[in-house]
Amino acid sequence: MKLKSIVIAGTLASYCGSMQAQPAPSNGQMLNPQQSFTELAGIQVWNLQDQLLGRIKFVTADLENAQLVEVVIASGGFFGLGGKLTSAPPRAFKLDTSRQVMRLDVSKARFDAAPRFMTSDVASYSNAARVAAVSRYYGQQPWFHSAGLLSGRNARIPHLGHVERTDRIMGMSIKSTKGQYLGQVSSLMMDLPKGQIDHIVDETQSMAGRGRYIVKARALRYNATRNGLVLDETLASLKDEPHLKWVGDSREYFQEESYPNRKIPDGEARTSRKSKAPH
Repeated sequence: MKLKSIVIAGTLASYCGSMQAQPAPSNGQMLNPQQSFTELAGIQVWNLQDQLLGRIKFVTADLENAQLVEVVIASGGFFGLGGKLTSAPPRAFKLDTSRQVMRLDVSKARFDAAPRFMTSDVASYSNAARVAAVSRYYGQQPWFHSAGLLSGRNARIPHLGHVERTDRIMGMSIKSTKGQYLGQVSSLMMDLPKGQIDHIVDETQSMAGRGRYIVKARALRYNATRNGLVLDETLASLKDEPHLKWVGDSREYFQEESYPNRKIPDGEARTSRKSKAPH
């Protein structure tokens, strides 16, 4: 099955778009629609010595903490078939805009000796000790609570939650806490160099028409079987969330509405954005 496109926000968006850049509107943030984006999967990864290390196969994420966890790189074989998979922490990557590739500061020999990523071992995706070891291998400190952190900092550092492949989060259904269907994940807007998920796009479709709404990743929770997501909203309140609106007649770009801060209803001091549609 062809992977659905993942919308990459921030600096990564400057080269992932297949179309030429257009001037940004004065109100809100300019974004490409997901179907106009080159998928992150397949982007080449080179080291600083201009040696090709492989291509990005997929990315894993802790959605509830809005954090990207690992970038999995395929090397050898044919796009991972018969080859090997190696992971690296997202914040270790640098964007090379001139070459339109990602850079990883590691020698070819050290990359070849790095621990392998086992796609069949799903439980290891969320293994904090393993993920922390991968981060430290590339000279990065894990963003989550792990052994070796100073005790004074531990209280402020989150624990690693359930980790899932981003291509499997795409298309997940979103329901309210009472079981009302609210739509499905159509886009993940994320910043790879910062290792963050900025927000997701919830797309609904009914006889009343289609809507695309912006939802903060931290406002979502997995259901009991972790094959869908739960949002503490109703369909009526979701319609008050910011929309994604087409810009111009070509329908090649869409714009995110701006909205003021509001507290996400999970008891924590986190904020989202919300406003009426611009006139």
